[in-house]
Amino acid sequence: MKRSSQFATVLACALALSVLVTACGSPSSQNSAGNETNTTGQAAKATFPVTLTDDAGKQVTVKSMPQHIASGTEGTDEILVSLIPTSKISLVTNLSSDPTYSNVVNQVKGIPQMSNADAEKILSVHPDLVLLASYVKPGIVDQIRNSGVPVYEFNDFTSVDSIEKNIKVVGQLVGATDKANALVNNINSNIKQIQSAVSGDGSPSVLDYSSYGFAGGKNTTVNDIIQDAGGTNAAANLDGWQKISDEEIVKMNPDVIIDSEADKAFLTKLAQRPDLQSVTAIRKHQMYAIPDADLSSVSQYIVKGMVDLAKDIHPKSSIPNLQVMQ
Repeated sequence: MKRSSQFATVLACALALSVLVTACGSPSSQNSAGNETNTTGQAAKATFPVTLTDDAGKQVTVKSMPQHIASGTEGTDEILVSLIPTSKISLVTNLSSDPTYSNVVNQVKGIPQMSNADAEKILSVHPDLVLLASYVKPGIVDQIRNSGVPVYEFNDFTSVDSIEKNIKVVGQLVGATDKANALVNNINSNIKQIQSAVSGDGSPSVLDYSSYGFAGGKNTTVNDIIQDAGGTNAAANLDGWQKISDEEIVKMNPDVIIDSEADKAFLTKLAQRPDLQSVTAIRKHQMYAIPDADLSSVSQYIVKGMVDLAKDIHPKSSIPNLQVMQ
């Protein structure tokens, strides 16, 4: 989910949801027969039916290799295009084609899109698998399921671990488990490279704060971004996204304040508040805008947010130019 959606759904009390080159090596791919091809070139046939329990507690059975998949979250948009040929993706979100928020603009060209989850729109592409987030309007999932189409609901995009779990789940559902495992391994390899690059360079406290008035605490993807970029989350005592006051910011006294590029004008306004002039990040002009597509990513591209932040808070470290597997 994108950053504006994160804050909007907190307010509504509901859970919401490439510059880098292709990774080196020989990741698994799909051959013309619909089988996975592993790194040795040998076909590893996907086994169907597949039955999993989704995040809403519903049992989901995919009877055969999906050929017409509808994705209703931008996270699954980005995951899918790295796992299967785009010819098997029948519908994605409109955010996937917006370069402000998406890392897969080029990959999704030509794929039909929707701005909001809509049962009629989804069913119009004749899907054999639908991926949605649990915050969709009541009745949409039931309408799709009642038509005989399997729907998997996701409700956890709060950490690197949850992202990796979601990648593996999608891999199982679409018959691309080898590729999903390779994608997860690529994430972990990239994180280790970032951590190694900033090791020994201190751990500045970082506050993710926006014009919505919310800060990202523990159990958020930004918490993992900050930690893996070599920082300490100044709001780690908070759980999830919490609204905070200027007084609380003063008490936290972060070394660095970050926000998304789409909201960067707010950082200028924040720096001018008289009651925040004692805050280290403001005194030292250490306030940075991170590209939205990276900072709010809930896919394998989350490592780009880590790289962006690591470069800002560890300017003397040699941060590697990482490769996100596509």
